[in-house]
Amino acid sequence: MRSNTFNHSLLAVGIAAVLGMSTTANAAETTTPTTTTGIDITNQASASYKVSEQDQPVVKSNIVKISVSEQISFSLTANNDDTGPGQEGTKDDDKNQKVEVAPNGFVTFKHTLTNTGNSDDIYDITIGTTDGIYDQAASKISFIVYGGTDGKTEIRRGDDLAYTAGGVLPSVLKKGERVEFTIKAKTNGNKGGDEKSLEITATSRALAAKTNPVAPITSLKNTNSSFTRLPTFGIVKTITNGLDLNNTADTAEYTVVVTNHDTPFATDALGITIEDFLPTGIVMAETLKATNITLGSNVTINGNGTINNPANTGFNVTGVNIPKGQKITIVFTVKQAEGAGITPEMAETLINHVAVTDNLDNDASTADNGTDNILVDSTDIGKELKVGDFYPATHADVNTIDGTAPAKNGDDSTGPLSLATIKRALTLTGVTVREIAPKTGLDETATAGQVTHETVITNNGKDVEGSKADELTFTINDFDGETPDLINIVPKSVTVAYGTGTTGTQVKINPKPNPVNGVYVYDLHDALPDGIPAGEKVTIRYNMSANNAPMFTPISSTNDVDATKEKTIVTLIPKSEGAPKAIPPVEDITTVRGLALVKKQAMAVDCESGTTG
Repeated sequence: MRSNTFNHSLLAVGIAAVLGMSTTANAAETTTPTTTTGIDITNQASASYKVSEQDQPVVKSNIVKISVSEQISFSLTANNDDTGPGQEGTKDDDKNQKVEVAPNGFVTFKHTLTNTGNSDDIYDITIGTTDGIYDQAASKISFIVYGGTDGKTEIRRGDDLAYTAGGVLPSVLKKGERVEFTIKAKTNGNKGGDEKSLEITATSRALAAKTNPVAPITSLKNTNSSFTRLPTFGIVKTITNGLDLNNTADTAEYTVVVTNHDTPFATDALGITIEDFLPTGIVMAETLKATNITLGSNVTINGNGTINNPANTGFNVTGVNIPKGQKITIVFTVKQAEGAGITPEMAETLINHVAVTDNLDNDASTADNGTDNILVDSTDIGKELKVGDFYPATHADVNTIDGTAPAKNGDDSTGPLSLATIKRALTLTGVTVREIAPKTGLDETATAGQVTHETVITNNGKDVEGSKADELTFTINDFDGETPDLINIVPKSVTVAYGTGTTGTQVKINPKPNPVNGVYVYDLHDALPDGIPAGEKVTIRYNMSANNAPMFTPISSTNDVDATKEKTIVTLIPKSEGAPKAIPPVEDITTVRGLALVKKQAMAVDCESGTTG
């Protein structure tokens, strides 16, 4: 038997290259349609052989078809969490929407570029042109490329790369790799409420090279927008307890309220400093302590915050955090500086100011080392910094220094020390000497022959006197303290009137029902409830009566020095804070005068004239 020999020849019988494009749409606009380039490779084996030197039919194998395809696609997403109040965005879409930024501050935009195809690609990342609100020279881009089987392996990175508008940053990504990049964009000239856009585009070079049969989508765009936010501080300083200028040991109480008002562009105030500046002439009566501070809801002072009292000319509190819509209240006391000798006129010029300082870039990693991002709001316009630059015209800051309450949120108010200083000064004048007949009417209904004394109260102080009950009282007392006697104060005859002489309307004033040490007390407020304005006068009038009073005491005397008289004392008794002491009283005199009949004989027994008898 003869052996059979097989000759096997494996041949590539055909290679068909089919170029085409197919696309599948993605629901989001963050991914390019997939572009596929396919190559089909068809393989079939054949064999020829002989049997007994005779050619046999060629034998062919089954056809094996191998398809090789190249897929090119990528995605670009915006990754800031912009789902918060006032942003109304969607995370990981094609927009970073209304990301918060401070005036002249840094805003961070995050993006991810992913190679979703099955081949390597190079992408050109381009920052769109801006309107000048973004400072390109001060802005930076950082990136990290991730890959590996788990997609978490860091491949390479770049930090703080410079960029310019329209500049191109190339990025090489293998299949499945992604680059996460962060734009730290510096803003310039933006005010509260400003919304500014910054576009970013990524272009695939591989896709850009495809033109047959149609040009594919080669680029994706993300849009960033920043929204300028900053706190709006309202500073109100009031004097809640006046300073008695007559008493160098007296203290006045100030209250400072700093509010972070809720506005359309409001944000929390973080790490601010509150400073108080006392004017020359007053000093802190006590150092400021934590117990002097009342914190509103969720208002805090950082762990490294401090309460400082430099010398005794004011204080500062650092590290204060005030959420929008909340406030902090500080209460402290002051006194006159040694030897200050403050007068009411000086007090009108002594204004206590407050300033609030906020470095608006709260992120230390993006903070500017300069001062173009620092806001100083103050009741003192001269201490303010960037207020006019950072707030829109609709929220212009208005300061008042006369104690007027703020007209709107964000306005500031303080006032001079004179708003609550106490400088009370009162005098009694008008000593009167009256002559009265030996017998007159004895009460307020029978006034014939009675005489009237007038005593003038002058308010030389700076405030109204007697506008409160028991603040200004007076007494009228017989010098001899004996009532009734021959010359008396007429009951219910006392009146008071504004002005002097007959210029004012006389108002009856009744004494308090219970005498003090036997002396009746009159309260000016009972008759003149508005009190005595500063610089004005009030006249006290009262009548005296005589009840068969002798003209001379002793009766046998005919010397004028022995004329019967009564002294009455008018005493002013100011009370309450700042009451002046030892106001000299007025002493009035009522002297009895009448007709004295002297009988003399014309001729004496001895016939000499001049002899009486």
